[in-house]
Amino acid sequence: MERLRKQQLLEQSIYGAIWTVIFLLPLIGGYFAVSGGLEKEEIRVIVHDSWLSILPFFVLFLLNNYGLVPYFLFKKKYWQYIISLAFLISTACWVIPGPSMQRFPKEFRYGDLRKGKGKSQRDLIIKMREKARQEESVHWEAPQANDPVLEKPQRPGGFPKPTPYPIPPFTIRYLIHCVIAFLMVGFNIAVKLFFKSFRDEEMLKELEHQRLQSELQYLKYQINPHFFMNTLNNIHALVDIDTGKAKSTIVELSKLMRYVLYEASNKTILLSREVQFLENYVTLMSLRYPEKVSIEKNFPLEVPEVQIPPLLFISFVENAFKHGVSYRKESFVHVVMQLEEGNRLAFRCTNSTGTSSDEQHHGIGLENIRKRLRLLFGNDYTLSITEEDDKFDVLLIIPLL
Repeated sequence: MERLRKQQLLEQSIYGAIWTVIFLLPLIGGYFAVSGGLEKEEIRVIVHDSWLSILPFFVLFLLNNYGLVPYFLFKKKYWQYIISLAFLISTACWVIPGPSMQRFPKEFRYGDLRKGKGKSQRDLIIKMREKARQEESVHWEAPQANDPVLEKPQRPGGFPKPTPYPIPPFTIRYLIHCVIAFLMVGFNIAVKLFFKSFRDEEMLKELEHQRLQSELQYLKYQINPHFFMNTLNNIHALVDIDTGKAKSTIVELSKLMRYVLYEASNKTILLSREVQFLENYVTLMSLRYPEKVSIEKNFPLEVPEVQIPPLLFISFVENAFKHGVSYRKESFVHVVMQLEEGNRLAFRCTNSTGTSSDEQHHGIGLENIRKRLRLLFGNDYTLSITEEDDKFDVLLIIPLL
């Protein structure tokens, strides 16, 4: 959630920075125009008219970014979004004021500056301003319809002379504003989708994490309750035969339950604790079966201080006892764990085929283990399941954390 808030703050900061620069551009242009001979009143008119032209685009951005996109586009209401956006763009482009050149004196609107080639542009502007003051046309009001300045001068032969600074007609200006509006909206949508993809990715990761935790909780309760029931029955029988062994077995059972209920709730656990848990599990399971069932375990004598995900191997061992032991014929369960080069851990669980191998292959927890391995290690692991006529073998190699 903290990363999502940071991404939202970054997105809003980008919008704020861009619009701050856009609104500052007229002021920056006015600052450089002062050195060109324009006075403060002229700069004020230019900045004022520029901000009035920018304001409709800014309002359009706010409505699109905080209204149309989240409520229509992201909710897949595409027709509502297109119609609403087209209406807003057409309205915004309609209310944009015309060019500010109409508000300046006539000397600023026609070709006097062009005629003054070779002279200082600043001196020409100052000269025209003084002339405008003398003619009392310095108030920069919009020209009237009967202004002789607007009358098109005629060439010899009756043809009108071209205006040195023609103002585009309303239709052309309207189309230009529409193109600018569409480009701005397109950029806005691109930025929104860019950050939305990051937010969606974070949400997917969070959902996968929650799913992984749910699977872990499920795996914790997959240890067959019948195992605890049968173990308690064996302990009850040991009370009359070997009281000391019965007491130690109860202690081991309590350790097993404590690990499952409390320690295994962590994201990772020490490898030594997982090894101790597997040893306790195999020892307690051996109480259920007669001596003709060969149960072997081989774990590292010296376990390094490394972390692994908890309850990663228990489903393999549980399925080996559940599907690999038969009371009618000799059976075996062999569990081996060893450290390999490259900071990797190899776990092998081999058992006889006491029941259908297909049933064991789809046994409790195996599918969840596959999903967990993909979520935890991606492709950086090896899981090999080999089925033979009289043997079922599982090999798992994972990197140590």
